[in-house]
Amino acid sequence: MDCKMNIGTSLSLRLIPAVLVVMLIMGLISNQAQAAERKLTFAVSGVVASVKVKSGEQVKAGSVLAVLDLIPFNAAKRAADVASTSAKLILDLSKVRVKQVRELFDALSTSQEEVEKAQIAHANALSIYQSAKYNAQIATWNLQRATLKSPFNGTVSATPGYPGMVINTNAETPTIVIINAQ
Repeated sequence: MDCKMNIGTSLSLRLIPAVLVVMLIMGLISNQAQAAERKLTFAVSGVVASVKVKSGEQVKAGSVLAVLDLIPFNAAKRAADVASTSAKLILDLSKVRVKQVRELFDALSTSQEEVEKAQIAHANALSIYQSAKYNAQIATWNLQRATLKSPFNGTVSATPGYPGMVINTNAETPTIVIINAQ
């Protein structure tokens, strides 16, 4: 019985290379070169300002590949930062106002209703500030994503992107750079 197991194992080991060749031919196993090819594009919408690499060029992880027009991204970031700063000042003032109204209430110079109005105003100011802060974070994220960087080392195999190309993340996003990863 031991002999039969060895013959069966031997036959199956001889068939494995043939099965792999057939699977490769049929496309069931992809070629490593194809598997390493990565199509890269932007994560945000905008207009391509420049493509910084050319076909055949070696790139390292973090290398700048292309850049969108940064004017709208910088403007959105500045506007979000200003809104956040303004909301923070209003929040700070509302906190002072709550303290003042409570002191007046304790001195029997105002009503509970005025205290509650000040607390509601403070809660609204806090909500507006948090929203403005999150919008500033999103604007920063968008600005960072307006520069396409290589996520790995590799060789640029094609640059189908070009200056003036419109990137719309709500539609099929075109490929900007194709890299063969190393």
